[in-house]
Amino acid sequence: MRTIIKISLLLIALFSFSCSKNNNDSPSPNKSSKKVVEVKISCGSNYADYSANLGLQAASVDADLKSDFKFIGINSTLSIFHEASIIHQANLSPIPSAISSIKTSAAVSTFTISSVFTNLKENANPLTVTYEFYVDGKKTTTKTLIYEPNDYAAKSLILDVTNPIELIEN
Repeated sequence: MRTIIKISLLLIALFSFSCSKNNNDSPSPNKSSKKVVEVKISCGSNYADYSANLGLQAASVDADLKSDFKFIGINSTLSIFHEASIIHQANLSPIPSAISSIKTSAAVSTFTISSVFTNLKENANPLTVTYEFYVDGKKTTTKTLIYEPNDYAAKSLILDVTNPIELIEN
């Protein structure tokens, strides 16, 4: 089951990136189209009743991402690397803390987080998760999602740094 979830997260992240590409005829990307992104995640009080599987993707319009790129604040594993896009995966079982923060180690053009929260207890209540996005240290937008027990669907949030107040939800 976990393998299916992992593959689903990767496919969603890849699909999300391909759908969010901007075909700009400009020969050189604008430097303002790349920024450091951070997401602060706050889980409801029943967070210890859940595990989390996170797919993290960063993309760069000028394909200059390095293989040492990291998502700071979380232990994640590199799944796919390309100079234009990096995908990491993180598994937390159980979720160790109600609050966490994930930050890109370099400036990026888009940041995607795909989340699957799985209940560990039979009769768990729904889990409320709030995502606060920061671009270059400034809070830009917030999104709250509710994860129902026994629902294994991934929910993805995509932030394009050129329009950081609007999230693309998938």
